[in-house]
Amino acid sequence: MIIGASAAGLGAAEVIRPRDPKSSVTLISDEAYRPYSRPLLTYLLSGEVQPEKVWLRAPDYFQKWGLETILGDKVVQVDAGAREVRLASGRVAPYDGLLIASGARPRLPGIPGEDLPMVFTLRTLADWRRLDACLPEAGVVTVVGAGAVGLKAAEALTRRGLTVNLLEMGPHPLPQLLDPFSARLLQDALAGWGIRLHCHTRPLAVIADRGRVRGLALDDNREIPTDAVIFAVGVEPNVEFLAGAGLTESGGVVVDDYLQTADPLIYAAGDCVFPHHLLTGRRGAYQIWPAAVEQGRIAGANLTGARVRYRGLLPQNSISLRDFHLITGGLGPQETGDCEVSEELDEARGQYRRLAFKQGRLVGVTLVGDIGDAGIYFAIMANHLPVDQLAADPRAFPPETVEHIQALIKWGKKPVRVIETPVYEYA
Repeated sequence: MIIGASAAGLGAAEVIRPRDPKSSVTLISDEAYRPYSRPLLTYLLSGEVQPEKVWLRAPDYFQKWGLETILGDKVVQVDAGAREVRLASGRVAPYDGLLIASGARPRLPGIPGEDLPMVFTLRTLADWRRLDACLPEAGVVTVVGAGAVGLKAAEALTRRGLTVNLLEMGPHPLPQLLDPFSARLLQDALAGWGIRLHCHTRPLAVIADRGRVRGLALDDNREIPTDAVIFAVGVEPNVEFLAGAGLTESGGVVVDDYLQTADPLIYAAGDCVFPHHLLTGRRGAYQIWPAAVEQGRIAGANLTGARVRYRGLLPQNSISLRDFHLITGGLGPQETGDCEVSEELDEARGQYRRLAFKQGRLVGVTLVGDIGDAGIYFAIMANHLPVDQLAADPRAFPPETVEHIQALIKWGKKPVRVIETPVYEYA
């Protein structure tokens, strides 16, 4: 049984079924739709993508794969002792093996007025449908949170002809990912699209007039007018149905290196778990679609009796906004204070590259503008390749030939098996 029918859940099901063609495989989802792409929701919001393009699988997908489904019903409890999942409808479903791939939901700041009709989040297809139906054709919308989702939502709203405020508590957008140089390039792009950026700013309340949103009260004693608010201030794992099961800690499901929980019959993957960082070994929350798929596939294989170790997550984030392209990977600027850092800024072309090295290895990458070599940098980091034994110095990029690229990911006289790390849109 799989709780969740998105990235991790699908990844698991598509590994389990060919490995075990006879057992019953059931996917449970509180959404009534077939699988869809969450990263495309902001493109739906802008109108760049039509609704029919959001589906990840064909209408007959579940039948063709021999998967049973329980859709539109929410899990309210996992009884590990009885090996049962209890649902909001009252249904009780037994299991022999269980994968928790329940994902995460948007976090709200807990301020007055956040429950007003013109206050939104953007995480699900239902969220997009509500936004699309309710947003005015003209007016002001304020996006709270300048992370990846907030940035893409703000840019999408400008395409709809709306005036957009973007609020960020930190010193600049993507404060966990960007250094001041790359942040400045992004801020220049936002200003060029007419987005009003407010940094070091926290909302205190959504102000209403006769039930209608009219503004946001800020912690610097300002009040900015707005007709709608979108909160994009992070997510929290969907694990409340595990209360008392002894499987969670600090808000997420605890798993070992094989994505197994404290219960040997239960595995977990995706946004509800805190996987370990490939470079540091530290565990944390990362909402990255391809990482969820990989974890689901490994957990699914292990549910069928394999013993596949999860190597860890190499954070990589790709954001494209109109003609502005940004990719980061590995350790962020706040984690590289003790690292050797190489920076190159070409303001005329709007291009920037920042490489961080620690103990002779590449551990962090930021690229703005020219992002074509990102996959090579990620391969070097994922394989922990010593820089002094590479056939070429990464700081000498861009490589001009395929041979140069191939030589770069071999060290010494002995080629290493390179684990490919393709670049994906941030989930």
